[in-house]
Amino acid sequence: MGASGAGLGSAGAGDLDAAATSVAVIGGGVAGLVAARRLALAGVAVTVFEASDALGGMIQPGHLGELTIDIGAEAFAVRGGAVEAFIRELGLEDALVEPRALGSWTYGASGAHPSPAGGMLGIPSGPDAPGLEAVIGAEVLSAVAAEATLDASVGADAESFADLIRARFGSLVLERLVAPVTRGVYSLDPELVDHRVLIPGLVEKLAAHGSLSAVVSSMRPKATPGALVRGLRGGMHRFVAALVADCERLGVRFELGTRVTLADLALVERPHADLPVAEWPRSGRIEASPFDTLRYSGNAFDTLRYSGNAFDTHRYSGNGTGSRDDFDFVIATVESAVAAGDAAPPVSSEVVALLVDAPELDAHPRGTGVLVSDATDVAAKALTHVTAKWAWLDELTAAGQHVIRLSYGPRQTDGPARSLELDDAALASQALADASRILGTELTDENLVALARQEWRMPMPAARLGRTAQLARYRERFDADPRIQLCGAWIDGTGLASVLPSAENAAQRILASLGLA
Repeated sequence: MGASGAGLGSAGAGDLDAAATSVAVIGGGVAGLVAARRLALAGVAVTVFEASDALGGMIQPGHLGELTIDIGAEAFAVRGGAVEAFIRELGLEDALVEPRALGSWTYGASGAHPSPAGGMLGIPSGPDAPGLEAVIGAEVLSAVAAEATLDASVGADAESFADLIRARFGSLVLERLVAPVTRGVYSLDPELVDHRVLIPGLVEKLAAHGSLSAVVSSMRPKATPGALVRGLRGGMHRFVAALVADCERLGVRFELGTRVTLADLALVERPHADLPVAEWPRSGRIEASPFDTLRYSGNAFDTLRYSGNAFDTHRYSGNGTGSRDDFDFVIATVESAVAAGDAAPPVSSEVVALLVDAPELDAHPRGTGVLVSDATDVAAKALTHVTAKWAWLDELTAAGQHVIRLSYGPRQTDGPARSLELDDAALASQALADASRILGTELTDENLVALARQEWRMPMPAARLGRTAQLARYRERFDADPRIQLCGAWIDGTGLASVLPSAENAAQRILASLGLA
């Protein structure tokens, strides 16, 4: 984000010096690390501020005894090729792997069934889709067939994804096919999903093709599921480790456990195009401004004064001493860095990983994973049979042992993940019971070898109703100042295939301002 191009303040692009330029990156997730690395490769001084004690965002290792797994993101989408190219740039090309193509399943009130083939986001491609009748039944199958005969205007004015699916197919298709995807993949109830954002141009495509099933058939990639994603042998956390190591080699400075917003930083004012960067004056205190705020953090008051083109922050501590950092540019990769107290609430989800001794699972009874639909006897929203999905991890586990990951969402919108209320012992019992029902294989405490858990507080997805307008306001607010760049999952969408190119572009816009792009 931020306007691209022609320099900062009144300085021309060719007048700037990378070595004398300082950039603050707020957020040490993948977006922040990628942007920092790209800037550091050009000789720019970069400081990354990360609120937690770990870099990498939602790509983190988890530990099940001596076994190391991914407790967050475990794969990346191959679309566009940007992620794989970056992995090769880091020297990890020999570790690239594809998941086993064992297929996925659904679990609902009617039991467990292989996921119907040919659909997209749960929308069936037509009544002849293999496996569809087993999931929804013959009566509802006729409704899928009838959808092709409806006028294209039916559902065209729907406010939510749920309204659209109900209008075209009925409630059972919504609950058994579509809701498991939006809840399991996007952590959103379909009632809150804006289908116009989730599938851009969907209404127009519906008018052109005449039915949603025909739209899906036209858009569905002609590839096997395994070809759509890849991972790394050893886990995706190796990607983060390599990225951090390269940043450190390039001199990037990391400040962990440091929660920072724009109000905590001072951006350099650049009023003199005829002076070298090192001699540009820093922002002075600007007493008259409607944007002045007084903030208290721990033991210090921070006063932010905004002049329209410069930020100036003074920190006052209890003993009268103060400190400040000045930066020429800021890249904000987290919403809290720029939100004026109105950031969207994060979406809470907990991943629970189990290492179980269960030779019965050697047959991979539910393929690589299961999305849960309208089942009332299971609390989890999804299950991944990790050792079925990734051959490299299967090779590392003892004979008859398996790694299973379950995901738990909130009981109510914007609430905490339901599993967070359980201690480890109660959570183990719940996860084992859920896995037993989903996999059709009894698992008890005697099967459990190890457990790991991790809560994720994910940015509100852009596909949530109303979120697009909020993100547009952020863009409008910061587009005019090229010194402030926005990127990251909160504004670009989840997944490395979205995050990585945007972070590279944010860094490139800064380099363009320095005449280095």
